[in-house]
Amino acid sequence: MSQHILRARFGDRESWALHDGDRFLQPSPAAGFPVDLPEVMTKLWSERKSLELEWVPPPDEFLTPLPVARIFCPAVNFGLHGQEAKMERPSEPYFFLKFASSAIAHGQSVVLPPQVHQADYEGEIGIVVGKKGKHWTKKEAEEAIFGYTVVNDVSLRDYQFREAPRYGKNWVMGKAFDGSLPIGPWILPQDEAPDFNFLIETKVNGELRQSGSTDDMIFSPGELLSYLSEVNTLGPGDVVTTGTPSGVAAHGDRRYLKAGDVVEIEVSRIGKLMHRIAVEGGPPEAPSETP
Repeated sequence: MSQHILRARFGDRESWALHDGDRFLQPSPAAGFPVDLPEVMTKLWSERKSLELEWVPPPDEFLTPLPVARIFCPAVNFGLHGQEAKMERPSEPYFFLKFASSAIAHGQSVVLPPQVHQADYEGEIGIVVGKKGKHWTKKEAEEAIFGYTVVNDVSLRDYQFREAPRYGKNWVMGKAFDGSLPIGPWILPQDEAPDFNFLIETKVNGELRQSGSTDDMIFSPGELLSYLSEVNTLGPGDVVTTGTPSGVAAHGDRRYLKAGDVVEIEVSRIGKLMHRIAVEGGPPEAPSETP
């Protein structure tokens, strides 16, 4: 059974914890372990076997599984997705950015602007950077990965494609809006899955929309991070997504997202991310559930 690491609110306290099967574990207060500090992610994982851990009830609310700084997203990094979009296979990674304000936690809602009618889902894996560095080789980049989480690159196609091909795609308005990246519920550390072999499935209201394997990825996690590090200093807080499998609404006869939809993205061994869709000024949200 794989172990995961997460951030959540337990009662009136926000802290890190371990998820082990159906249990949630935290260091005993008697151990004096500083569970509130941001740098505890790697410390808690590396020292978990020597710590006195105690069971705690499931969290009252999930937080983003790490304090997110930057989100780097590659376009068309799955072969079959490139085919459905009728785009040429890229010769090198092509990235756009989402902001820290884009990240929302498991169980929360993506709130769409009322003028949007083409909100799309893109189930992906988030690669969590664990070390600071620049000019990495592929091997160095792989060693800098702390672990993996689940993300949804929610996209507003109304804005993304509006000026194409005249100016190209509008990445900021189409991809980086507030709350556009649900992420979580936790992180699977890399040493729990050294082979990086996962199945990504996206469901909307229980209907399977996407099902794709990381075997279809064009650029591997190490190649993605190595490329970014040519001009960027990467470090803790940065998340690099994998790109999405085929099956998005924009390139088929599938329905776009609407208020009230429940989106579930499940990645084998990592976990299931759930969020809802709401619209600004719409009815109040229903209470969320834990996974």
